[in-house]
Amino acid sequence: MGLSTFPSLSQKLMHHGLSPQTPAVAIERGTTLQQRTVFAELKDLPEKIVSTGLESPTLLIIGKVVELSPFWPIPTKQESCLMQTS
Repeated sequence: MGLSTFPSLSQKLMHHGLSPQTPAVAIERGTTLQQRTVFAELKDLPEKIVSTGLESPTLLIIGKVVELSPFWPIPTKQESCLMQTS
């Protein structure tokens, strides 16, 4: 249910003051071998969920706590440096 209503929910959160750049993550089938994880800013997550084809059960986490994940995207400047040395 949360996954299908997330586009509307994210719009309402932003309408009521949550920053569009708020970190967010969708975790499909968490803790299983089939787990898939999609990180994005709140404004982009609904589109990324659709483009990656995530399905229920999916856990949605929104807020600064998402930045604590070691898998949260690295800023572009650092990412380009890491790519050059690889």
